Amino acid sequence: MRTFAACLWFGCCSLIGLPGVVQADSRGDELARWLNERGQEVFGPLPQPCDDLTFARRLYLDILGRVPSVSELRDFQSWGENRRNRLIDQLVFGEGARADTYKRLSAQQFARQWRRVLLPPGTTVVGSPEPLEAWLREAFANQTAFDQIMQDLIRLETPVYYQQLGSLPENYAAQVSRVALGVRLECTQCHDHPFVDWKQQDFWGIAAFYSDASRSVAAPNASQPAAEAGSIRYEGMEYPAKFLWSDAPLEKAEQAPRTRLAHWVTAADNPHFSAVAVNRFWQHLVGRGWFADVENFDLATPDQRRVLDEFGQRFADSGFNIDRLTAAICKSAWYQAESGSPEDVSQAETFVRTLKVNSPEQVFDSLEQSLLLPISRIDPTAPRWSGDRIQLVSRLSETTGATPEDYASGIPQALLLMNGKITSDAIDLQRSRLLRAVLDSPFFNQRDRIETLYLAVLTRRPTTEEQTALAHYLESQDDDAARQRAYGEILWALLNSPEFVLCR
Repeated sequence: MRTFAACLWFGCCSLIGLPGVVQADSRGDELARWLNERGQEVFGPLPQPCDDLTFARRLYLDILGRVPSVSELRDFQSWGENRRNRLIDQLVFGEGARADTYKRLSAQQFARQWRRVLLPPGTTVVGSPEPLEAWLREAFANQTAFDQIMQDLIRLETPVYYQQLGSLPENYAAQVSRVALGVRLECTQCHDHPFVDWKQQDFWGIAAFYSDASRSVAAPNASQPAAEAGSIRYEGMEYPAKFLWSDAPLEKAEQAPRTRLAHWVTAADNPHFSAVAVNRFWQHLVGRGWFADVENFDLATPDQRRVLDEFGQRFADSGFNIDRLTAAICKSAWYQAESGSPEDVSQAETFVRTLKVNSPEQVFDSLEQSLLLPISRIDPTAPRWSGDRIQLVSRLSETTGATPEDYASGIPQALLLMNGKITSDAIDLQRSRLLRAVLDSPFFNQRDRIETLYLAVLTRRPTTEEQTALAHYLESQDDDAARQRAYGEILWALLNSPEFVLCR
């Protein structure tokens, strides 16, 4: 009903041309233009765009969680001037010949991203996070609106998140406030916050909505009174349930308290929720939040929030449509800008994208794509099913940063990529599918082979200096066998370059 009403409302607005009203914009093009225009008030002049191959690499990594194949790159480069928007529409909305694959990979990538938001590195977790990620994956695959996803979490429609946080009301209250509203309340559990206005009653007021949660999760079908989650005791004090930014305790009503909390948090006119949401999606796609401190959004000043609040309202007006928001950000000049190091970002006079670190899953999936690894369950050499994937992801996860721009890889992680089985097989002439495809192609010369390795692994062509140096290296080999081994050494160097684990 809401979807129909929204369509009718937007359709009427476009007919009568009401000023200041967000028009229907299913592909995000109008929102992208708005981001370009209003973003200049925050970031300065529109930035220089990155090259096409860099754009394709970051889009495939951000939307599908892997680098593009060489054939996908060649398809992309054969399109016309509007190739970037066409690629965005294909990957975000799941279109074209590979639509089913793109939809599956996109849901998987966004589920991983939001699982990390819900369970950031360092969180004490009970059990495996896989059930939570599976639930998120289904929600994204079904194109569930963002407010509905968060409502289901707040109402405990799926108990896995609550259980993984130890089945404690105070743990869940802290995470719900952080994820949905950008407020860190946990230090007010024992005392009022020393530096900001949050009080103990604010923390326990949210926790009170979950005072009965353990019983609800254990017996979800039991008949329970609607207002039972109305208060909670801590150190002899009784704290009534209440919303944040309000001193009044929750009044009794027919609607269950957690349902009321879910509706209040995700309401279209709650700027805290919508602005925090777009800030998190912006961080995922661009690398750094529109307001950089995404976990402490309540510290943003009115001036810092001015444009971001309007951005969030436009997200709410779209019915919290995730695909439209994603497409709009990707079509904006800010997403497509050239990237640089943190020093470049801080010193630049114009907007520069920050380099992002690929997640452990992105690293494996990119290896799988670049190296043409087998993916069949019945193939005993497939790393996805042989245990190699688990080992790689587990080891890389040990140094996963809190934000996309944190790079903290250590020696064990580097050694695994240098000497692990996946890399060893990749440079073995008998086992490497990529090397065999490159070396056995009858139409390739030496320059083509070097270029294809670069495109497959780093999604770019070698520079003139790189091409010249590698050509000299190959020509210095004594015979054909040595020259073939040298191609494996080139591939090893590309896989172990910092560039491979970064989204530039």
